[in-house]
Amino acid sequence: MATRVTAPPHGAPPASGAAKPGPRVWAFGGGKGGVGKSVVAANVAVTMARQGQRVVLVDGDLGGANLDTLLGCDRPRKTLSHFFDRTVADLADVAVTTSVEGLTLVSGDGECLGAANPVHAQKLKLIRHLRTLPCDLVVIDLGAGTSFNTLDLYLAADVGVVVTTGEPTSLQNCFAFIKTATQRHVEQRTGVQRREHDEGTRRRVDSESADVRAALHRTTSLVVNRTHAAEARRVANLMHDLAGRFLGGQVRLAASIADDPAVGRSIRASQPICMLEPTARAATDIEALAGELWRGPAVAASGPSTGVNEEIDHEGQRLHVQTEDLGAPQCAVRTQVFLTDGSVVFTRRTPYVDTFFERLGVGPADRVRFHHVAIVRALRSGRVEPLRRSA
Repeated sequence: MATRVTAPPHGAPPASGAAKPGPRVWAFGGGKGGVGKSVVAANVAVTMARQGQRVVLVDGDLGGANLDTLLGCDRPRKTLSHFFDRTVADLADVAVTTSVEGLTLVSGDGECLGAANPVHAQKLKLIRHLRTLPCDLVVIDLGAGTSFNTLDLYLAADVGVVVTTGEPTSLQNCFAFIKTATQRHVEQRTGVQRREHDEGTRRRVDSESADVRAALHRTTSLVVNRTHAAEARRVANLMHDLAGRFLGGQVRLAASIADDPAVGRSIRASQPICMLEPTARAATDIEALAGELWRGPAVAASGPSTGVNEEIDHEGQRLHVQTEDLGAPQCAVRTQVFLTDGSVVFTRRTPYVDTFFERLGVGPADRVRFHHVAIVRALRSGRVEPLRRSA
């Protein structure tokens, strides 16, 4: 069972002298429809609200809004279309209460012609207003695909979550989404408009500031739906390797969600699974995802996050070796060895202050590379026998 996320009571005032922060914003996207993105986003929002957060769930699938159905709500009278055409001046006035305490819904409009295609100024207005909503967390459920409106809402969030399944078509579209999001991010930061992420773009970005170069390293939080842990790890390793090799970015596995018939029952009942069947496997997986996302941004912002991936042969087996800097507060580098089925067979975690780094005089920028090379050499020389250990 996931650790419960605690929060101050609704409406609690900020500490004396402290500026009131804006809400965190999480965006759930994906290259392919039908992977369960809306179900995951809605249940994450419900989970966080039940944990004490004030949450606004935004139906960002502008041409196919259906979150009200998943939540069992009446169809809202006011939608994003009223916000875009200025019938409603404030986005908060579009939000309607739900049966879940602390959760409100901003609905899209799938019935009005042109609702899926707001103009650029309307999109920017929406992004600005998301940051002013009176809540702790904004969860955006985006439409499938890679339209500019979808990508820009995804990139405007603090955390970008991509949902996929393990099917080949889903994986193909998943990487396409990550790739186009990275390209769009580079375009926004550099002004270089290219449809291909080539060396020319890299050279232009490298000549810019560190803030611009960081566009290439936006970490993608990956959710593999309707699968098991070993398959999810295999998918995450594949996406991380592709993103690192071709985009210079990173993908981390945020959660795997079980293929659970309880999800279908909850959809037919128009009730979130975390309320209808809270002990179901998929419900506990989503609860764990919500906790991981809530903790994740604070960790990521306080330390580096870099990684190296490599495939090697060992005693007739194909192994995937992955090394990553865990950053603060863990202050350590970790190398894991995976079998082709995604299971972990070896883990080595080394703190920054370990004599391994001190003896070699390894600086912060080189810790991952030195650690990775040392483990790979030990594997190839037979000095390390991959045994299943606790990660």
